[in-house]
Amino acid sequence: MTVQRYHFHCVGGGGDAVFDLTGRWVPRLQALGPQADRVARALMDGAPDTDWSGWLVDVHDARGRRALVRSFADVRSTALVGSGMTRMDNRKA
Repeated sequence: MTVQRYHFHCVGGGGDAVFDLTGRWVPRLQALGPQADRVARALMDGAPDTDWSGWLVDVHDARGRRALVRSFADVRSTALVGSGMTRMDNRKA
């Protein structure tokens, strides 16, 4: 097993981005998804009033090869399911 450094960049649909310049050491590929989820949640928790719907966590290895892409929307829905909460639909009855 080789521990590798991965960079968890966050990019929005409007050209906004938060770059992970230092990266994180990840022990195995299976840990990339949970780490990407933590990165997205930390950013969303830091600015709860922001519309994160078009944002992605774009994970690259130290050589710049893409390893994973995860949408913030998927992270948010996973968090709601895991907490026992459900999304509310704002449509009129």
